Amino acid sequence: MEQPSEYIPEDGGPDARAVCQQIRRFTRGVFRVDDETWPALFVVDGRDGSVVFPCDAENAGSGVLYAPDDGFDELAILVETEVFTPRFDEVKDRHQAYHGRADGRDWLRGIVDSVKWKGRVFPGAEVVGPNPLRSVEPGLCMTLNSDRDRLAEVTRLLTGFKPESAVCVGVDPLGMDVRARAGVIRVEWPREIESPEQAHAVVGALLADGIGQAD
Repeated sequence: MEQPSEYIPEDGGPDARAVCQQIRRFTRGVFRVDDETWPALFVVDGRDGSVVFPCDAENAGSGVLYAPDDGFDELAILVETEVFTPRFDEVKDRHQAYHGRADGRDWLRGIVDSVKWKGRVFPGAEVVGPNPLRSVEPGLCMTLNSDRDRLAEVTRLLTGFKPESAVCVGVDPLGMDVRARAGVIRVEWPREIESPEQAHAVVGALLADGIGQAD
């Protein structure tokens, strides 16, 4: 389940932070090369901000990853992709946590060149990059998953939707990704997290006391 944009900038167009947040709201898209398209179940690699998804090797090269689809107003991520082997790569485990097994497919890693959204174009370096919480992400996920019922309730408080079988699969400064029966749900923090220490405090407050203590 994908989250719609809530940003309405005063000048009529998004800023870099809004684009960054919009990218994080999706894990499904369409990869286009010339006139050909393929569905893409992707994840963002926290090491460098690249996007990774299974796709036939012959489709590697310059392309556009649209999220959630290739409509006129959709997020368009211009990427330069290359084939890689994720057998012993942590990103394969991340992808499996988000989307399940994807055996029998080639894998593409896309370095983001630029992102276009709502008529504005941003250099990739402005809107994607390493996850500052990567070093503590496994521990945060473990803490959030220690009480699945509370995780589902926190998800409801922050999104209005209470998922079944909720599992936190990713955490970054802008929010967390919760896998449920309905798909991957983007849950955004009350405010952006600025450090690993603050991340632990926010997660602890949300699990213990709810939204008010996490602001």
